[in-house]
Amino acid sequence: MGQQNENEMVKQELDLLDDSANVFKMVGPVLMKNDLEDAKQTVDKRLEFITGELKKTEKSIEDKEKRSQEAAENVQKMQGAMQNAAAEAARQIAAQQQK
Repeated sequence: MGQQNENEMVKQELDLLDDSANVFKMVGPVLMKNDLEDAKQTVDKRLEFITGELKKTEKSIEDKEKRSQEAAENVQKMQGAMQNAAAEAARQIAAQQQK
C-alpha cells in the first residue's frame, strides 16, 4: 500500500508538469535525465503491477479465510458427533448397569 500511495503521488506530480519540464531519475548514485512521457509510462506500469499484486494477495487471503472457515465447520461437526457418541456410550453403560 505504501508503494502504491507513493507512486500515485509521483503520478500526480508528473501530471502537473508541462511537456518541456526536465525529469530526472536516480540510477545508482547518479541522476539521469529522463523523458517525461517515459517517466509517466513507468509510473503507470508500476501502478498496474502493484494493483495486480494487491488483487492477487487479497484473493489469496479470501481463499485462505474460506478454507479456514470450512475447517472450523468440520471441527464443529466432529465435536458434535463425538459428544453424541459419548452420550450414547454413557446411556449404554447406564442401561447395562441397571440390568
